[in-house]
Amino acid sequence: MADFKELRATLQRTASNFIDCCNKHTVDAILSLRADTCKHTHLPSSLGIGTYNNAEYGAFYGRFADMMKDCTCRIVDDKEMVVDVESRKVVMHVKNKGSTPLGEYENEYMFILTMTGNGEMIEDILEFCDSAKAIELMKKHQGQMNT
Repeated sequence: MADFKELRATLQRTASNFIDCCNKHTVDAILSLRADTCKHTHLPSSLGIGTYNNAEYGAFYGRFADMMKDCTCRIVDDKEMVVDVESRKVVMHVKNKGSTPLGEYENEYMFILTMTGNGEMIEDILEFCDSAKAIELMKKHQGQMNT
């Protein structure tokens, strides 16, 4: 039973560390907990963002990292974090808020993280976001790039 509890704690710690890495706003940090074969899928699919491997996600994230440096992600409630030890999955509700060069930004997400066997690295990320807020930010960002 100790192994089960230990793995559960490791999964929770890796999920929390994932959010800490998001708050560093660097490509190196955002990729640091990902297994070499990690896939990151943005949902809903109507956003048209799709699934990235690490190199692709690093390039995608790099376009927005500097703009988001004054934003902070936080887990809404650790008690609501769902941890499935058997499947090595963690589900968490996250909010992001802060200032960007394009104005105030606020969004919320549901992340489903699938970890490696030891729970220390992330194999798969499903990221559901408030699509209206994401589209608004992407349009502002595109408009700024066109000026």
